[in-house]
Amino acid sequence: MTRIQQDQLPELATRKQVAEFTQTSVPTLARWASEGDKGPRFIRLGGSGASGGAVRYRREDVLAWLASLSETTR
Repeated sequence: MTRIQQDQLPELATRKQVAEFTQTSVPTLARWASEGDKGPRFIRLGGSGASGGAVRYRREDVLAWLASLSETTR
């Protein structure tokens, strides 16, 4: 798995890019998204319903989520 740096994470990242950045798997991110209260916030572009549209993650949401994890482990 390739690791991407913070400055390489796009403003709107794909699930694959976020998985590489956080060193998790794409299926794990998808499961967290379906569970609703885990993982970084995401947006759905286009489509309708729970399975429609492309999922994207805002860089600021990913970084905030990671920061919240480090705060809870202190």
